[in-house]
Amino acid sequence: MAYRPIPESVRGLETEVLGCWEAEKTFERSLAARADAPDFVFYEGPPTANAAPGVHHILARTIKDAVARYRTMSGYHVPRKAGWDTHGLPVELEVERSLGISGKPDIERYGIRKFNDKCRNNVFRYQDAWERLSRDIGYWLDYGAPYVTYSREFIESGWWALSEIEKRGLLYRGYRVIPTCPRCGTGLSSHEVAQGYRDVTEPAVYIKFHLAGDPDGARILSWTTTPWTLPGNLGLAVGPDIPYARVRVLPEGADGGTTPARAHDGPGGASPGEVLILARDRVAEVLRHPYEIVGEVRGGELAGRRYRPLFPNAVDGAGSDTAWTVLEADFVTVDDGTGVVHTAVMYGEDDFRLGEAAGLPMQHTVGGDGRFLDTVPGGLAGMHVKDGETERALRDWAVAHDQLYLREMYEHSYPHCWRCDSALLYMARDSWYIRTTAVKSRLLEHNASIDWHPPETGSGRMGEWLQNNIDWALSRERYWGTPLPIWLCSDCDEHREVLGS
Repeated sequence: MAYRPIPESVRGLETEVLGCWEAEKTFERSLAARADAPDFVFYEGPPTANAAPGVHHILARTIKDAVARYRTMSGYHVPRKAGWDTHGLPVELEVERSLGISGKPDIERYGIRKFNDKCRNNVFRYQDAWERLSRDIGYWLDYGAPYVTYSREFIESGWWALSEIEKRGLLYRGYRVIPTCPRCGTGLSSHEVAQGYRDVTEPAVYIKFHLAGDPDGARILSWTTTPWTLPGNLGLAVGPDIPYARVRVLPEGADGGTTPARAHDGPGGASPGEVLILARDRVAEVLRHPYEIVGEVRGGELAGRRYRPLFPNAVDGAGSDTAWTVLEADFVTVDDGTGVVHTAVMYGEDDFRLGEAAGLPMQHTVGGDGRFLDTVPGGLAGMHVKDGETERALRDWAVAHDQLYLREMYEHSYPHCWRCDSALLYMARDSWYIRTTAVKSRLLEHNASIDWHPPETGSGRMGEWLQNNIDWALSRERYWGTPLPIWLCSDCDEHREVLGS
Protein backbone atom coordinates (compact mmCIF):
# COMPACT_ATOMS: atom_id res chain seq x y z
CA MET A 1 0.00 0.00 0.00
CA ALA A 2 1.42 3.34 -1.05
CA TYR A 3 1.18 6.29 1.30
CA ARG A 4 0.63 9.83 0.16
CA PRO A 5 3.46 12.23 0.87
CA ILE A 6 2.93 14.53 3.83
CA PRO A 7 1.34 17.73 2.55
CA GLU A 8 3.06 21.07 3.00
CA SER A 9 0.29 22.25 5.32
CA VAL A 10 0.35 20.21 8.54
CA ARG A 11 -2.72 22.11 9.65
CA GLY A 12 -4.44 21.01 6.47
CA LEU A 13 -3.57 17.37 7.15
CA GLU A 14 -4.85 17.72 10.71
CA THR A 15 -8.14 19.14 9.47
CA GLU A 16 -8.47 16.36 6.91
CA VAL A 17 -7.82 13.55 9.42
CA LEU A 18 -10.13 15.00 12.05
CA GLY A 19 -12.84 15.48 9.43
CA CYS A 20 -12.43 11.87 8.29
CA TRP A 21 -12.72 10.52 11.84
CA GLU A 22 -15.82 12.60 12.42
CA ALA A 23 -17.51 11.74 9.12
CA GLU A 24 -16.81 8.03 9.42
CA LYS A 25 -17.55 7.97 13.18
CA THR A 26 -14.27 6.19 13.78
CA PHE A 27 -14.44 6.45 17.59
CA GLU A 28 -18.01 5.15 17.77
CA ARG A 29 -17.21 2.30 15.35
CA SER A 30 -14.12 1.31 17.38
CA LEU A 31 -16.45 0.77 20.36
CA ALA A 32 -19.07 -1.11 18.36
CA ALA A 33 -16.47 -3.38 16.77
CA ARG A 34 -15.29 -4.51 20.21
CA ALA A 35 -18.61 -4.55 22.04
CA ASP A 36 -18.08 -8.16 23.19
CA ALA A 37 -14.39 -7.71 24.09
CA PRO A 38 -13.12 -7.29 27.68
CA ASP A 39 -13.67 -3.79 29.04
CA PHE A 40 -10.92 -1.31 29.77
CA VAL A 41 -13.01 1.48 31.30
CA PHE A 42 -11.73 5.03 31.18
CA TYR A 43 -13.32 7.87 33.18
CA GLU A 44 -11.69 11.21 32.60
CA GLY A 45 -10.49 13.04 35.70
CA PRO A 46 -12.93 15.87 35.14
CA PRO A 47 -11.82 19.40 34.30
CA THR A 48 -13.53 22.45 35.75
CA ALA A 49 -15.34 23.99 32.81
CA ASN A 50 -15.68 27.46 34.34
CA ALA A 51 -12.09 28.20 33.27
CA ALA A 52 -10.47 27.90 29.85
CA PRO A 53 -8.09 24.99 29.17
CA GLY A 54 -4.34 25.64 29.25
CA VAL A 55 -1.29 24.21 27.52
CA HIS A 56 -0.64 21.78 30.40
CA HIS A 57 -3.99 20.12 29.72
CA ILE A 58 -2.76 19.15 26.24
CA LEU A 59 0.12 17.13 27.69
CA ALA A 60 -2.07 15.30 30.20
CA ARG A 61 -4.74 14.54 27.61
CA THR A 62 -2.18 13.32 25.08
CA ILE A 63 -0.88 10.77 27.59
CA LYS A 64 -4.39 9.64 28.55
CA ASP A 65 -5.42 9.32 24.91
CA ALA A 66 -2.31 7.28 24.08
CA VAL A 67 -3.14 4.76 26.83
CA ALA A 68 -6.76 4.43 25.70
CA ARG A 69 -5.77 4.00 22.03
CA TYR A 70 -3.17 1.39 22.96
CA ARG A 71 -5.80 -0.62 24.85
CA THR A 72 -8.21 -0.33 21.91
CA MET A 73 -5.52 -1.59 19.52
CA SER A 74 -4.83 -4.44 21.97
CA GLY A 75 -8.39 -5.71 21.50
CA TYR A 76 -10.21 -4.14 24.46
CA HIS A 77 -13.56 -2.41 24.47
CA VAL A 78 -12.60 1.06 25.74
CA PRO A 79 -15.53 3.34 26.63
CA ARG A 80 -14.19 6.80 27.46
CA LYS A 81 -16.60 8.70 29.63
CA ALA A 82 -16.21 12.46 29.82
CA GLY A 83 -16.89 14.32 33.04
CA TRP A 84 -17.27 17.84 34.40
CA ASP A 85 -16.04 18.97 37.81
CA THR A 86 -18.72 21.47 38.78
CA HIS A 87 -18.25 21.86 42.54
CA GLY A 88 -15.62 23.41 44.76
CA LEU A 89 -13.37 26.38 45.24
CA PRO A 90 -12.40 26.98 41.58
CA VAL A 91 -16.04 27.72 40.78
CA GLU A 92 -16.60 29.77 43.94
CA LEU A 93 -13.51 31.91 43.39
CA GLU A 94 -14.50 32.68 39.80
CA VAL A 95 -17.96 33.76 40.94
CA GLU A 96 -16.48 35.86 43.76
CA ARG A 97 -14.34 37.70 41.21
CA SER A 98 -17.30 38.26 38.89
CA LEU A 99 -19.32 39.74 41.77
CA GLY A 100 -16.46 41.86 43.09
CA ILE A 101 -16.54 40.18 46.51
CA SER A 102 -13.95 38.23 48.49
CA GLY A 103 -14.30 35.69 51.28
CA LYS A 104 -17.05 34.02 53.26
CA PRO A 105 -18.40 37.13 55.05
CA ASP A 106 -19.02 38.80 51.67
CA ILE A 107 -20.72 35.67 50.35
CA GLU A 108 -23.05 35.52 53.35
CA ARG A 109 -23.92 39.19 52.97
CA TYR A 110 -24.69 38.58 49.29
CA GLY A 111 -26.81 35.53 50.13
CA ILE A 112 -25.77 31.87 50.02
CA ARG A 113 -28.70 30.77 47.84
CA LYS A 114 -28.06 33.52 45.30
CA PHE A 115 -24.34 32.75 45.37
CA ASN A 116 -24.93 29.04 44.71
CA ASP A 117 -27.27 29.91 41.83
CA LYS A 118 -24.47 32.00 40.33
CA CYS A 119 -22.09 29.06 40.74
CA ARG A 120 -24.52 26.69 39.04
CA ASN A 121 -24.92 29.06 36.10
CA ASN A 122 -21.17 29.58 35.80
CA VAL A 123 -19.87 26.02 35.73
CA PHE A 124 -20.21 25.40 31.98
CA ARG A 125 -18.91 28.76 30.85
CA TYR A 126 -16.03 27.22 28.87
CA GLN A 127 -17.58 23.88 27.94
CA ASP A 128 -17.36 24.62 24.21
CA ALA A 129 -13.67 25.53 24.53
CA TRP A 130 -12.93 22.22 26.27
CA GLU A 131 -14.82 20.15 23.71
CA ARG A 132 -13.14 22.06 20.88
CA LEU A 133 -9.70 21.40 22.40
CA SER A 134 -10.50 17.69 22.67
CA ARG A 135 -11.51 17.56 19.03
CA ASP A 136 -8.54 19.58 17.77
CA ILE A 137 -5.94 17.37 19.48
CA GLY A 138 -7.70 14.15 18.50
CA TYR A 139 -8.64 13.25 22.08
CA TRP A 140 -11.52 10.81 21.92
CA LEU A 141 -14.15 11.17 24.65
CA ASP A 142 -17.85 10.40 24.86
CA TYR A 143 -19.40 13.79 25.55
CA GLY A 144 -22.89 12.44 24.89
CA ALA A 145 -23.52 11.29 28.47
CA PRO A 146 -20.88 12.83 30.75
CA TYR A 147 -20.91 12.51 34.51
CA VAL A 148 -21.45 15.85 36.25
CA THR A 149 -20.37 16.26 39.86
CA TYR A 150 -23.28 18.50 40.88
CA SER A 151 -25.87 16.04 39.58
CA ARG A 152 -28.04 14.19 42.08
CA GLU A 153 -26.78 10.85 40.79
CA PHE A 154 -23.14 11.77 41.34
CA ILE A 155 -23.76 13.26 44.79
CA GLU A 156 -25.67 10.16 45.88
CA SER A 157 -22.82 7.93 44.71
CA GLY A 158 -20.54 9.88 47.07
CA TRP A 159 -23.09 9.51 49.86
CA TRP A 160 -23.21 5.76 49.30
CA ALA A 161 -19.40 5.53 49.47
CA LEU A 162 -19.35 7.54 52.70
CA SER A 163 -22.02 5.33 54.26
CA GLU A 164 -19.92 2.26 53.40
CA ILE A 165 -16.88 3.91 54.99
CA GLU A 166 -18.97 4.55 58.12
CA LYS A 167 -20.01 0.87 58.24
CA ARG A 168 -16.33 -0.09 58.27
CA GLY A 169 -15.64 2.20 61.21
CA LEU A 170 -13.37 4.47 59.18
CA LEU A 171 -15.30 7.74 59.57
CA TYR A 172 -14.84 9.90 62.64
CA ARG A 173 -15.21 13.44 63.89
CA GLY A 174 -12.03 15.00 65.20
CA TYR A 175 -10.62 18.22 66.53
CA ARG A 176 -7.13 18.50 65.14
CA VAL A 177 -4.69 20.93 63.62
CA ILE A 178 -5.12 21.13 59.86
CA PRO A 179 -3.72 23.52 57.23
CA THR A 180 -6.30 26.24 56.70
CA CYS A 181 -6.72 28.98 54.12
CA PRO A 182 -7.95 32.08 55.99
CA ARG A 183 -9.16 33.78 52.81
CA CYS A 184 -11.18 30.81 51.58
CA GLY A 185 -12.18 29.83 55.13
CA THR A 186 -11.55 26.14 54.63
CA GLY A 187 -9.15 23.37 55.55
CA LEU A 188 -7.04 21.67 52.90
CA SER A 189 -6.05 18.04 52.40
CA SER A 190 -2.39 16.99 52.45
CA HIS A 191 -2.56 16.53 48.66
CA GLU A 192 -3.78 20.10 48.19
CA VAL A 193 -1.14 21.47 50.55
CA ALA A 194 1.63 19.73 48.59
CA GLN A 195 0.71 21.77 45.50
CA GLY A 196 1.36 25.16 47.09
CA TYR A 197 4.78 25.20 48.75
CA ARG A 198 7.16 28.03 47.94
CA ASP A 199 10.26 29.58 49.48
CA VAL A 200 9.63 32.68 51.58
CA THR A 201 11.74 34.91 53.81
CA GLU A 202 9.95 35.87 57.02
CA PRO A 203 10.85 37.20 60.47
CA ALA A 204 11.83 34.74 63.18
CA VAL A 205 12.09 35.90 66.79
CA TYR A 206 13.83 34.81 69.98
CA ILE A 207 11.67 35.53 73.04
CA LYS A 208 12.82 35.69 76.68
CA PHE A 209 10.30 34.09 79.03
CA HIS A 210 10.78 35.02 82.71
CA LEU A 211 11.06 31.91 84.90
CA ALA A 212 9.05 32.28 88.10
CA GLY A 213 10.98 32.05 91.35
CA ASP A 214 14.41 31.79 89.74
CA PRO A 215 17.13 33.10 92.12
CA ASP A 216 18.93 34.85 89.24
CA GLY A 217 15.76 36.04 87.52
CA ALA A 218 16.67 33.78 84.57
CA ARG A 219 14.79 33.93 81.30
CA ILE A 220 14.34 30.83 79.17
CA LEU A 221 15.00 31.65 75.51
CA SER A 222 12.67 30.30 72.83
CA TRP A 223 12.67 30.67 69.04
CA THR A 224 9.75 30.74 66.61
CA THR A 225 9.29 31.30 62.88
CA THR A 226 5.60 32.08 63.42
CA PRO A 227 5.47 35.16 65.68
CA TRP A 228 1.70 35.41 65.15
CA THR A 229 1.25 32.32 67.36
CA LEU A 230 2.89 33.99 70.40
CA PRO A 231 -0.38 35.32 71.92
CA GLY A 232 -1.53 31.68 72.02
CA ASN A 233 1.58 30.47 73.86
CA LEU A 234 0.79 28.10 76.73
CA GLY A 235 3.96 26.08 77.18
CA LEU A 236 7.68 25.80 76.49
CA ALA A 237 8.85 22.38 75.32
CA VAL A 238 12.30 21.01 76.18
CA GLY A 239 14.04 17.72 75.47
CA PRO A 240 14.27 15.79 78.75
CA ASP A 241 17.85 14.63 78.09
CA ILE A 242 19.15 17.73 76.32
CA PRO A 243 21.71 19.72 78.34
CA TYR A 244 20.71 23.37 78.81
CA ALA A 245 23.19 26.08 79.73
CA ARG A 246 22.62 28.95 82.14
CA VAL A 247 24.39 31.83 80.44
CA ARG A 248 25.16 35.22 82.01
CA VAL A 249 25.36 38.18 79.63
CA LEU A 250 28.56 40.24 80.12
CA PRO A 251 29.29 43.90 79.31
CA GLU A 252 30.93 44.63 75.97
CA GLY A 253 34.70 44.14 76.22
CA ALA A 254 34.53 42.22 79.51
CA ASP A 255 37.44 39.92 80.31
CA GLY A 256 37.03 36.21 80.79
CA GLY A 257 33.89 35.75 78.73
CA THR A 258 33.17 34.47 75.24
CA THR A 259 32.78 36.99 72.43
CA PRO A 260 29.98 36.00 70.01
CA ALA A 261 30.68 35.49 66.31
CA ARG A 262 27.98 38.05 65.47
CA ALA A 263 27.05 41.22 67.31
CA HIS A 264 23.48 42.07 68.23
CA ASP A 265 21.82 44.40 65.74
CA GLY A 266 18.27 45.73 65.97
CA PRO A 267 15.62 45.97 68.66
CA GLY A 268 15.59 43.83 71.78
CA GLY A 269 18.66 42.22 73.25
CA ALA A 270 19.84 41.54 76.80
CA SER A 271 21.41 43.63 79.54
CA PRO A 272 24.68 42.78 81.32
CA GLY A 273 23.96 40.44 84.18
CA GLU A 274 20.88 38.83 82.61
CA VAL A 275 20.83 35.04 82.79
CA LEU A 276 19.47 33.18 79.77
CA ILE A 277 18.70 29.47 79.51
CA LEU A 278 18.98 27.64 76.17
CA ALA A 279 20.39 24.38 74.81
CA ARG A 280 24.13 24.18 75.42
CA ASP A 281 24.77 23.17 71.80
CA ARG A 282 23.00 26.30 70.52
CA VAL A 283 24.70 28.94 72.69
CA ALA A 284 27.52 29.87 70.30
CA GLU A 285 25.15 30.08 67.32
CA VAL A 286 22.39 32.09 68.97
CA LEU A 287 23.93 34.58 71.39
CA ARG A 288 24.90 38.05 70.15
CA HIS A 289 26.42 39.39 73.41
CA PRO A 290 29.57 38.52 75.34
CA TYR A 291 28.68 35.77 77.80
CA GLU A 292 29.85 33.19 80.29
CA ILE A 293 28.27 29.83 81.09
CA VAL A 294 27.48 29.75 84.80
CA GLY A 295 25.60 26.48 85.07
CA GLU A 296 24.02 23.54 83.28
CA VAL A 297 20.82 21.57 83.74
CA ARG A 298 19.02 18.75 81.94
CA GLY A 299 15.71 19.50 80.27
CA GLY A 300 13.93 17.10 82.60
CA GLU A 301 15.01 19.24 85.55
CA LEU A 302 13.38 22.31 83.97
CA ALA A 303 10.06 20.52 83.47
CA GLY A 304 7.28 21.88 85.63
CA ARG A 305 8.86 25.31 86.11
CA ARG A 306 6.38 28.15 85.62
CA TYR A 307 7.06 31.26 83.57
CA ARG A 308 5.43 34.61 82.90
CA PRO A 309 3.26 34.69 79.73
CA LEU A 310 4.13 37.18 77.00
CA PHE A 311 0.45 38.06 76.43
CA PRO A 312 -1.46 37.81 79.73
CA ASN A 313 -5.21 37.30 79.33
CA ALA A 314 -5.00 36.43 75.61
CA VAL A 315 -5.84 32.90 76.78
CA ASP A 316 -7.68 32.11 79.99
CA GLY A 317 -5.34 29.84 81.94
CA ALA A 318 -7.20 30.12 85.24
CA GLY A 319 -7.79 26.72 86.76
CA SER A 320 -5.01 25.06 84.75
CA ASP A 321 -2.04 23.67 86.67
CA THR A 322 0.02 23.29 83.51
CA ALA A 323 -0.57 26.55 81.62
CA TRP A 324 2.66 28.51 81.15
CA THR A 325 4.94 25.78 82.40
CA VAL A 326 8.00 24.06 80.94
CA LEU A 327 7.03 20.68 79.44
CA GLU A 328 9.04 17.66 78.32
CA ALA A 329 8.63 16.69 74.65
CA ASP A 330 10.25 14.10 72.39
CA PHE A 331 10.15 16.29 69.27
CA VAL A 332 12.60 18.93 70.56
CA THR A 333 16.00 18.99 68.81
CA VAL A 334 19.09 21.20 68.80
CA ASP A 335 19.31 21.38 65.00
CA ASP A 336 18.12 24.98 65.00
CA GLY A 337 16.57 27.57 67.29
CA THR A 338 17.38 27.36 71.00
CA GLY A 339 16.31 23.83 71.90
CA VAL A 340 13.25 25.37 73.57
CA VAL A 341 10.06 25.13 71.49
CA HIS A 342 7.37 27.77 71.96
CA THR A 343 4.11 25.84 72.22
CA ALA A 344 0.85 27.35 70.99
CA VAL A 345 -1.59 24.49 71.43
CA MET A 346 -4.02 25.50 68.68
CA TYR A 347 -1.44 26.22 65.96
CA GLY A 348 0.78 23.21 65.38
CA GLU A 349 0.44 19.42 65.26
CA ASP A 350 3.18 18.79 67.83
CA ASP A 351 1.86 21.67 69.95
CA PHE A 352 -1.65 20.24 69.93
CA ARG A 353 -0.58 16.71 70.88
CA LEU A 354 1.62 18.03 73.67
CA GLY A 355 -1.11 20.37 74.93
CA GLU A 356 -3.68 17.58 74.87
CA ALA A 357 -1.41 15.27 76.86
CA ALA A 358 -0.52 18.01 79.37
CA GLY A 359 -4.10 19.23 79.82
CA LEU A 360 -3.44 22.73 78.51
CA PRO A 361 -6.43 25.01 77.75
CA MET A 362 -7.76 24.67 74.20
CA GLN A 363 -8.52 28.25 73.22
CA HIS A 364 -8.03 30.15 69.98
CA THR A 365 -6.44 33.59 69.75
CA VAL A 366 -7.02 33.74 65.98
CA GLY A 367 -10.31 33.41 64.11
CA GLY A 368 -10.90 31.33 61.00
CA ASP A 369 -10.40 34.47 58.90
CA GLY A 370 -6.82 34.80 60.11
CA ARG A 371 -7.46 37.81 62.36
CA PHE A 372 -6.66 38.12 66.06
CA LEU A 373 -9.62 37.80 68.41
CA ASP A 374 -10.69 40.53 70.83
CA THR A 375 -8.94 38.81 73.75
CA VAL A 376 -5.51 39.64 72.30
CA PRO A 377 -4.07 42.86 73.79
CA GLY A 378 -1.64 45.38 72.34
CA GLY A 379 -3.97 46.73 69.67
CA LEU A 380 -3.67 43.44 67.78
CA ALA A 381 -7.37 42.50 67.89
CA GLY A 382 -8.78 42.42 64.36
CA MET A 383 -5.37 42.51 62.64
CA HIS A 384 -4.54 39.83 60.08
CA VAL A 385 -1.76 37.62 61.38
CA LYS A 386 0.25 37.72 58.14
CA ASP A 387 0.23 41.50 57.64
CA GLY A 388 3.54 43.31 57.98
CA GLU A 389 2.00 45.75 60.45
CA THR A 390 1.03 42.83 62.65
CA GLU A 391 4.59 41.56 62.88
CA ARG A 392 5.77 45.05 63.84
CA ALA A 393 3.06 45.33 66.52
CA LEU A 394 4.06 41.94 67.96
CA ARG A 395 7.70 42.99 67.99
CA ASP A 396 6.92 46.32 69.65
CA TRP A 397 4.91 44.53 72.36
CA ALA A 398 7.79 42.15 73.10
CA VAL A 399 10.30 45.03 73.21
CA ALA A 400 8.07 47.08 75.52
CA HIS A 401 7.89 44.14 77.94
CA ASP A 402 11.64 43.44 77.69
CA GLN A 403 11.03 39.99 76.21
CA LEU A 404 12.49 40.27 72.70
CA TYR A 405 16.05 39.04 72.46
CA LEU A 406 16.54 38.92 68.70
CA ARG A 407 14.69 39.26 65.41
CA GLU A 408 16.16 37.89 62.20
CA MET A 409 14.97 36.97 58.73
CA TYR A 410 14.51 33.28 58.07
CA GLU A 411 14.15 31.59 54.67
CA HIS A 412 12.04 28.45 54.54
CA SER A 413 9.52 26.61 52.41
CA TYR A 414 5.95 27.48 53.40
CA PRO A 415 2.59 26.21 52.08
CA HIS A 416 0.16 28.53 50.30
CA CYS A 417 -3.38 27.95 49.08
CA TRP A 418 -3.14 26.38 45.64
CA ARG A 419 -6.23 28.31 44.54
CA CYS A 420 -5.93 31.85 45.95
CA ASP A 421 -2.21 31.90 46.92
CA SER A 422 -2.85 32.97 50.53
CA ALA A 423 -0.38 31.74 53.15
CA LEU A 424 -1.92 28.79 55.00
CA LEU A 425 -2.30 28.75 58.77
CA TYR A 426 -2.08 25.55 60.81
CA MET A 427 -5.09 25.75 63.10
CA ALA A 428 -7.07 23.35 65.29
CA ARG A 429 -10.47 22.82 63.67
CA ASP A 430 -13.46 20.56 64.00
CA SER A 431 -13.64 18.26 60.96
CA TRP A 432 -14.83 14.90 59.69
CA TYR A 433 -12.04 12.46 58.81
CA ILE A 434 -11.63 9.22 56.91
CA ARG A 435 -9.22 6.97 58.79
CA THR A 436 -6.91 6.29 55.84
CA THR A 437 -4.07 5.38 58.22
CA ALA A 438 -6.03 2.23 59.12
CA VAL A 439 -5.48 0.87 55.59
CA LYS A 440 -1.98 2.26 55.08
CA SER A 441 -0.35 -1.17 54.77
CA ARG A 442 -2.83 -2.19 52.05
CA LEU A 443 -2.26 1.07 50.18
CA LEU A 444 1.49 0.50 50.22
CA GLU A 445 1.07 -3.14 49.20
CA HIS A 446 -1.07 -2.26 46.18
CA ASN A 447 1.22 0.61 45.22
CA ALA A 448 4.16 -1.82 45.16
CA SER A 449 2.24 -4.15 42.81
CA ILE A 450 1.77 -1.44 40.15
CA ASP A 451 4.15 -1.39 37.18
CA TRP A 452 5.05 2.31 37.40
CA HIS A 453 6.72 4.14 34.52
CA PRO A 454 9.12 5.60 35.38
CA PRO A 455 9.64 3.32 38.41
CA GLU A 456 10.71 6.17 40.69
CA THR A 457 7.20 7.63 40.48
CA GLY A 458 5.86 4.70 42.47
CA SER A 459 8.71 4.47 44.94
CA GLY A 460 9.22 8.23 45.14
CA ARG A 461 6.35 10.66 44.79
CA MET A 462 3.45 8.23 45.25
CA GLY A 463 5.23 5.88 47.63
CA GLU A 464 6.46 8.66 49.90
CA TRP A 465 3.02 10.26 49.96
CA LEU A 466 1.43 6.96 51.02
CA GLN A 467 4.18 6.25 53.55
CA ASN A 468 3.55 9.63 55.20
CA ASN A 469 -0.21 9.32 54.88
CA ILE A 470 -2.38 11.03 57.48
CA ASP A 471 -6.13 10.71 57.95
CA TRP A 472 -8.10 12.57 55.28
CA ALA A 473 -9.94 15.68 56.47
CA LEU A 474 -13.22 15.83 54.53
CA SER A 475 -14.86 19.00 55.82
CA ARG A 476 -14.46 22.09 53.65
CA GLU A 477 -16.90 24.53 55.29
CA ARG A 478 -17.81 26.11 51.95
CA TYR A 479 -21.08 26.62 50.10
CA TRP A 480 -20.92 25.18 46.58
CA GLY A 481 -20.12 21.52 47.12
CA THR A 482 -21.42 18.10 48.06
CA PRO A 483 -23.14 18.22 51.47
CA LEU A 484 -22.00 15.60 53.96
CA PRO A 485 -24.91 13.21 54.69
CA ILE A 486 -24.08 13.02 58.40
CA TRP A 487 -26.90 13.64 60.89
CA LEU A 488 -26.03 14.18 64.57
CA CYS A 489 -28.37 13.80 67.52
CA SER A 490 -29.26 17.32 68.70
CA ASP A 491 -29.44 16.16 72.33
CA CYS A 492 -26.22 14.22 72.83
CA ASP A 493 -24.19 15.35 69.77
CA GLU A 494 -22.75 11.83 69.71
CA HIS A 495 -25.18 9.43 68.01
CA ARG A 496 -25.12 9.82 64.24
CA GLU A 497 -26.61 8.46 61.06
CA VAL A 498 -24.71 8.51 57.77
CA LEU A 499 -27.27 8.20 55.01
CA GLY A 500 -26.38 6.53 51.73
CA SER A 501 -28.10 7.01 48.39
